[in-house]
Amino acid sequence: MSFTFLPLWISALFLAVFPENTSKPIASVRADIPWAVQKRLTWDDFAGDPSPTNQHHALTSTNMEMKVKCENNKLKFKVDAVFKPKESWTRNRTSTLLLAHEQLHFDLTELHARILRKRLAELPNACNNGAADLNRYASEAFNNWHKEQDLYDAQSRHGLDKEQQLEWIASVELRLKQLEAYK
Repeated sequence: MSFTFLPLWISALFLAVFPENTSKPIASVRADIPWAVQKRLTWDDFAGDPSPTNQHHALTSTNMEMKVKCENNKLKFKVDAVFKPKESWTRNRTSTLLLAHEQLHFDLTELHARILRKRLAELPNACNNGAADLNRYASEAFNNWHKEQDLYDAQSRHGLDKEQQLEWIASVELRLKQLEAYK
């Protein structure tokens, strides 16, 4: 019923902006799952152990991973919304309502990845403005994403308010369609 915000984008951004660094990410035992319209989460995707101090029934860990570089003075970028199986867990593997709530956390991550892709695509002279501007845009995107995740949990009462949950599902679906050009 909650999500974690992982600041992995910082290292990804700096690795991409400064291409002389050839560090490679360490492969995880259970691979992250990229967002795809045809791939809906199942409880089998939640491979983490429940936190004994967390009172919620499930936790979805997602992230936006961003890579940028300048090539021939043109900004090239990739922004992926990913689900982190090893950091996601549930205490209830039977509730379809809870799974729908957790899926929407992942969908919100993709929505904000699309918003960031759109913003980066529209940046004028991005390569001339340098890493500071790109970091500022990324920070704004991540802050907006984080705030909306919190708002979703608050308004839907972590999925317990079925009416609010349905409103959120409809809103996110519509907004994803509006930004389909940036998937």
